[in-house]
Amino acid sequence: MERHVALIVLISMFSLVGCDEPGASGAPPAEPYTSFFTPLPQAAVFPDDNAFSEEKRALGEFLFWDPILSGRMNVSCATCHHPDHGWADGRLFSIGVDGTGLGPTRSGSLETPFHSPSVLNVAFTGLAQTQPQPGFVSGGYFWDLRVATLEDQAIDPIKSEVEMRSSDFLEEEIMPEILQRLALIPEYQDLFSAAFEGPDPISEENIARALATYQRTLITSPTRFDAFLAGDETALTDAEIAGLNKFINGGCTDCHSGPMLADNLIDPAKPIQVDKPAVRTPTMRNVELTAPYMHDGSRATLRQAIALYEDRNDLDVSLEDDDFGDIERFLRTLTDSSFPRQVPDYVPSQLPVGGEIL
Repeated sequence: MERHVALIVLISMFSLVGCDEPGASGAPPAEPYTSFFTPLPQAAVFPDDNAFSEEKRALGEFLFWDPILSGRMNVSCATCHHPDHGWADGRLFSIGVDGTGLGPTRSGSLETPFHSPSVLNVAFTGLAQTQPQPGFVSGGYFWDLRVATLEDQAIDPIKSEVEMRSSDFLEEEIMPEILQRLALIPEYQDLFSAAFEGPDPISEENIARALATYQRTLITSPTRFDAFLAGDETALTDAEIAGLNKFINGGCTDCHSGPMLADNLIDPAKPIQVDKPAVRTPTMRNVELTAPYMHDGSRATLRQAIALYEDRNDLDVSLEDDDFGDIERFLRTLTDSSFPRQVPDYVPSQLPVGGEIL
């Protein structure tokens, strides 16, 4: 979950920043496609100070789904990042500690002022056009890039009053409370001891390391677009290739390139809308699964969102609008519907898995 940021209000999960003319030529670009994109890697690079272990991954999975990390023990990371909704929540704005239910039907009085982005492929956030180099660490995170690593990002939602902490605890009180809860559960004592060395393995730092380790394993499989980049010219249809060409020739790759189709940068000159602050460029992978679009949810479909970048404010975008349709068809080739969907049968706290989401 992304935490409230004063700088960023009413932001969009979909931002074709730099896509100046979606109706640009469908002719092949002057340079090879691999000058703009590379296939998504299939193995995460783990930082030296948080190397992968199965023990850490297993602990992180439990913690991700266990509402014991929330103040009222009713929400978890999975409340807003659930596989049923592409590891997001399918909502315009998320509902944290005062809500019940899952996804678009979740109800409650307090909403975050932002989308919950998918955590699929967060291991590759910030990865440039080249393949991972030794020492690559993903980042930064949050819409204003205020933290550098996934470990840093993992703790913030737990301390957010709206998301997980609740008004029952002060920010400085919540982590000592959670550490005490975990220390009273024998299974968590064993899990932390197996994952981390030292006399006091149950710590805020190790919670962050375990959560980050688990999230780095949530990787999508190669898509048809990846197969196309690898040399299979039959992987995409003619209409999808036309959409890819229009995506490039229209300038969308100024920001949406590389293996994640995102440079993960903030360009102050290119806000989502003229009256809103600029935010980091999000990935286009699995964008088909993260509707609704735009800061106010006014674009229910990809076609409508794409049309906005040609100053088309009407919502009646017909199938005859070939430019929009071709780009939409291309973007759908970035979807992997076989992404990880495993939900644990239980969590060590014996609380409802995922929190009050039923």
